[in-house]
Amino acid sequence: MKPLLRILSFTVIGLMLLSACCIAQQKNTIKIQEGYAGMVGYGSLMSLKSMESTLGHQYCDSAYIIHLDGFIRAWTSYRPFNDPKAINSKNPNFFGYIMENNDSIPFEGIVQLNVETQQNSKINCILYIISDEDIINFDNREVGYERIDVTDRIEEYNILDGKVYVYQQAPGYYDKSTLNLTKFILIEDYVNMITKACDEFGENFRIEFDKSTLQPSSQVVPSHKVAWKIVK
Repeated sequence: MKPLLRILSFTVIGLMLLSACCIAQQKNTIKIQEGYAGMVGYGSLMSLKSMESTLGHQYCDSAYIIHLDGFIRAWTSYRPFNDPKAINSKNPNFFGYIMENNDSIPFEGIVQLNVETQQNSKINCILYIISDEDIINFDNREVGYERIDVTDRIEEYNILDGKVYVYQQAPGYYDKSTLNLTKFILIEDYVNMITKACDEFGENFRIEFDKSTLQPSSQVVPSHKVAWKIVK
């Protein structure tokens, strides 16, 4: 390579590194005080009403629109009825039926939203800041999920002095090979709650949600067609 070309090449590389450095420096910082942590909502927890229902009190801190790198949303959390691993397993058993043409068709459980790791992918989410005590309530709610550290996966912010978590279905919690997945349904009200929460953040947020969420393979059933039977 001629000397001039070498100079130009190193100049281009230098500019590229400087540009990358500037991009990194443009990140804002969220400082998490002691006794608190970040919690990422990507499904029902994007709904402030759902969030506060689990908290048991009003949420008074900031909420941030973020992107979580390395994940995609999928309707792959299968929740069988009367799960013996659930904390409230001593409650009465209940069963579900789809009411169709004067017939009642039993189903075995419901499907919920999950996140799965996927390279070169990202999902739009909401980041909340909650206390360590509140995290216990979320751990109790998210039976079948595990809380994983995603502090370094947030695209827009550097996190200082704290951790950020998201709930992902725990590997091996359910042995899907033992489940008849065709008998698990998505309840329309649950889907509507999530999409309504997206709409509250604007049209672009909803578009991003749809693009970063795999289409469900399970049947979506209107809530008025679902009947429940409780056995004490």
